[in-house]
Amino acid sequence: DEENNDNEQQIIMNYGQRGRELLLDLKRSDWLPSYNEDGVRATLQEINSHTEELTVLVRAANRVNNDAQQQGSTSGPAIENRPSLILHDASIRRNKRCLLAYHAYRIDKLRVLRWETSGTMPPAMKFVLSEAEVDFFNEYDKLASRHALGGPMASLDWNADQNPPEENFIQVRVVQSGLGRIETEMCGTVELEVGSMHYLPRGDVENLIRSGALVQLSGEESF
Repeated sequence: DEENNDNEQQIIMNYGQRGRELLLDLKRSDWLPSYNEDGVRATLQEINSHTEELTVLVRAANRVNNDAQQQGSTSGPAIENRPSLILHDASIRRNKRCLLAYHAYRIDKLRVLRWETSGTMPPAMKFVLSEAEVDFFNEYDKLASRHALGGPMASLDWNADQNPPEENFIQVRVVQSGLGRIETEMCGTVELEVGSMHYLPRGDVENLIRSGALVQLSGEESF
């Protein structure tokens, strides 16, 4: 009996752990961890298991209430069943919140990524996403592009830095080959060769920095 009680206590302590592990995956990652399909499936299975247990307890409580009403008395669930009802319900709610938080966090990251890369997803990032997440990114990009190209504010640069720049000109180093020449508003034509460094208007190279083709240099770095 003591061993059975220990096993039951261990099971109770593990209630809601599947969802918690999903959130810990996010916390341990620099950007996004690989989509944890097994963890999501296990969390859903745990929710279903709790729902089945809760359904059995509720039906049993309803039968007791019906019998009591026929005898002219009323009562709620048996006192010994109430902790189980509360536990199963709390576990279901917790796992649901964890699943919603897990997916909402990943979707928010994809929205930010779209604006940082102007809709071009780096190949390395694609491998950590689920098929549904890749579809979301593509559809969100289409929607954002349609919104940016049409309407009264179509002339705005929607990919520009959302924070006001501290300085108009910045130092950059070229780290990607094949960029060729770019036309800048104030510096004319600039040849972007790998390894070369330039002092250019922020607005002319912002998208190249976001895509990883250029690296912005700190104030301590010099030519």
